[in-house]
Amino acid sequence: MRFGRWPGADAEKCAHMRKSGLQIGKEIVLNGAHTCGLYSVVGRTSWRAQRLLILGYHGISLEDEHQWRPGLFLTPAQFAGRLECIAGMGCAVLPLDEALARLAKRTLPSLSVVITFDDGFYNFFSAALPILRKFGYPATVYQTTFYSGWNRPIFHLLCHYLLWKASGKVIEASQIAGRRGVFDLRTEAGIKSATAEIWSFAKQTGLSQERRQEIANLLADLVGEDYQELSRRRLFNLMNKDELSQMAKSDIDVQLHTHRHRVPSNKDLFLKELADNRAFLRDIGQANATHFAYPSGVYREEVFPWLAECGVQSATSCDTGLVNIGSYQLCLPRYIDTSGISNLEFEAWLCGLRVMLPNRKSAGRARSLLPSLAGRPVHSRQQQDQN
Repeated sequence: MRFGRWPGADAEKCAHMRKSGLQIGKEIVLNGAHTCGLYSVVGRTSWRAQRLLILGYHGISLEDEHQWRPGLFLTPAQFAGRLECIAGMGCAVLPLDEALARLAKRTLPSLSVVITFDDGFYNFFSAALPILRKFGYPATVYQTTFYSGWNRPIFHLLCHYLLWKASGKVIEASQIAGRRGVFDLRTEAGIKSATAEIWSFAKQTGLSQERRQEIANLLADLVGEDYQELSRRRLFNLMNKDELSQMAKSDIDVQLHTHRHRVPSNKDLFLKELADNRAFLRDIGQANATHFAYPSGVYREEVFPWLAECGVQSATSCDTGLVNIGSYQLCLPRYIDTSGISNLEFEAWLCGLRVMLPNRKSAGRARSLLPSLAGRPVHSRQQQDQN
């Protein structure tokens, strides 16, 4: 997809060129390491045997979502390719609960890996789950639950997707943002600005869920898309209770991700988030929800004792790294896999070599698909250090 030029395009182009140069250098190093057998050597060390790699995913594309958000969606073929890498290297894919228990006892098998998915979108049930079952691998889904009881597309995501599909157009803003004028979708910046304004309008005016869906329907008409068809295909729906119940009876572990995909700064509100989340999961057959993933992968330290108070045994972030016996259980690192990662680099994470190489700060890099339904954003310690 082509976008027009916008202020700062030259700077962005230079940044992309620098990134490409770094990527090329990294690929050269990894190719050399792979060719000389260093992947295998590192993977067999006691150092790697004492560490756990928790892989994080958000979505598997049902149609063109990987083109819309390549940092969050893999194609089914890409995901299957990742599992082939895991199988080919002889990794031990463990359930999360077992992996953490064995890490504490120092009895992890070689090349231990856990597979996790955040948010619990329908695409996990329809696309990821069949692939996981083909390989016989367990996984953990951190399920946010408000939208699981609301079988409609998530408003913010659907609007962004529709605006992206309308790239190159100029559309009226009055019906969908409550103001005169237009949205110019001829640039990437214009699409982001329109998405933010529509989302802000919905929140500030207190639009009901029903009214938000009406606006999404109007937007679909404006850009020439079929809202009813998009709803039917469930590209931006979460798994419903029936689907979650099926998984709770299988080898898929459904765990906590807050009810409304937010981490309130008020303790009572936060505890209510967990209580509502847990109650929903209990209704679908998950009576032992004791693991948690921070919505959007970001966290505040004052939340740690609140989680412990609620009986949460572990919490994962989107900070990059391997888990070792000294890792803090309520702020565990993961490796967030994306479609832009080569199999060569992915295998470097599996064997542990990649963590030994320089890596840019990861906090905030992999954002969740879901916005917070209320409340201000929170930041990880790494983000706070950067501010």
